Amino acid sequence: GSADRSLRIVAKRDGFRRAGREWIGTTFVKLSDISPEVREQLEAETMLIVDEVDTPKAEESAKA
Repeated sequence: GSADRSLRIVAKRDGFRRAGREWIGTTFVKLSDISPEVREQLEAETMLIVDEVDTPKAEESAKA
């Protein structure tokens, strides 16, 4: 289900700001952690490369 899906967000320029946060390198954001509106903002932003991927297992263990 969508609970184990994330957005992989790659900033074309480190420190770029969108959706109330700073983006540096590659960041994984769980779909369950953001609203559909925020997802639309991120996907529409040309300075960010956004792909939907399976949530990396290391991310889950790091938060436990």
